[in-house]
Amino acid sequence: MTQKTYFIDRAFLSHGWTKDVRLSVDTHGFISSLQENVLAQEKDQRLSIVIPGLVNCHSHSFQRVMAGLTEYQVSSTDNFWSWRKTMYHFANLLSPGELQHIASYLYLEMIKQGYTSVAEFHYVHHQPNGVHYSSLSQLSQSIINAANVVGINLTLLPVLYMKAGFGDQALLDEQKRFGNSLESYLRIHEEAVQYCSAQHQHKVGLALHSLRAVSADTISEAINYVKSIAQPCPVHIHIAEQAEEVDQSLEMLGKRPVEWLLDNYDVDKNWCLIHATHITEKEIANIARSGATVGICPSTEANLGDGFFPLRQYLDQGGYIAVGSDGNTCTNPIEELRWLEYGQRLLSRTRNITSDKKERHTGTNLFTNCLAGGARSIGQRTGTLKVGHRADLLVLDECSADLCSIPDDYIIDTLLFGAGRSLIKSVMINGEWKITDFNHIDQSRIKDKFVSATRALRA
Repeated sequence: MTQKTYFIDRAFLSHGWTKDVRLSVDTHGFISSLQENVLAQEKDQRLSIVIPGLVNCHSHSFQRVMAGLTEYQVSSTDNFWSWRKTMYHFANLLSPGELQHIASYLYLEMIKQGYTSVAEFHYVHHQPNGVHYSSLSQLSQSIINAANVVGINLTLLPVLYMKAGFGDQALLDEQKRFGNSLESYLRIHEEAVQYCSAQHQHKVGLALHSLRAVSADTISEAINYVKSIAQPCPVHIHIAEQAEEVDQSLEMLGKRPVEWLLDNYDVDKNWCLIHATHITEKEIANIARSGATVGICPSTEANLGDGFFPLRQYLDQGGYIAVGSDGNTCTNPIEELRWLEYGQRLLSRTRNITSDKKERHTGTNLFTNCLAGGARSIGQRTGTLKVGHRADLLVLDECSADLCSIPDDYIIDTLLFGAGRSLIKSVMINGEWKITDFNHIDQSRIKDKFVSATRALRA
């Protein structure tokens, strides 16, 4: 790829909307120069309205095949724990090829709707009976291959999953695909790092399934090992998603999950706490003070009936947030952001929850918070149009009636809360166009393989 230069009529930069921007992208896909309020040159490619791409901080790609198949009542007390049975069923049917085809289609959906990076919280590692593949990272390679097919930036998070609950509960039969000793887990991690080594847009981090699934001593060992081979290394964990999990933690550990985590580990800016739904005022303040990011997954948390994250209180403490698609019933970051705000409005019975004195535009403030927190959560230089950062950007449809006569400061508000259809016309990832005029060059083939895979799995 040769260096390319673009002239942008209106660009959303770190300090806000700017007109007449010349942006150059180097041969590695990074922004090499950026000039504001300049004239276009003859060879510049012209773009109309440009904003940074978003990070999906939490995805379980295989769960895409389940979308729509858990919306029936098993009992009057349906919740996360009953939903899990269906998830286990599909998790134990997947072949490496089927996983790649599902993930490919999922990642295509993501980039068409505004995600340019994804953190894949990947815990399906082995054959259904728990027997290892000849290459321990076989299913991790399926995820990496899918990211390459579509062109999305990937932070792969192989998940350490060792037991079925607090204490020493052995893995259930349906969890054996997920289970590893620390030794086998570290081999998966090493193989995945090696498999990604030629692709600078990908990164491998560490994921701990939850405090109930990994012992305290093993968490320490895993963190120390991964830190020794990669700095900075993203560390992600499911935590305090369910009220029942909090009760179990109090009983078994003597503290709430977030409280216990912060008291026992050096949680810092490299950590991403997924969900953290059920937390106290003290935990809110301490997460924010640590510099960690909270990964909020509004559509999945709503789907599972988890509850509401205390967003306004956390933002008031200076906390970082990111959004994720999690179970992938929704693959649209615009919907995630919209319902993150709308959920808080319903809870508080007030409006414009995520605006503040510095930025009174709710959509803009929510969007910029998630750009910063998303990049932080994956440890990658993305989430802003700035020299030295990846050229991950979205081009909005300037011909859309939704954007007709909209002042610049209202564009992102309109994108999040006012558009009747997708306004994302083209998508550049790592300096290369992956979506042009709403389409991906391989979308028909990717869709056909997804349909074949899902037909077999849903039979």
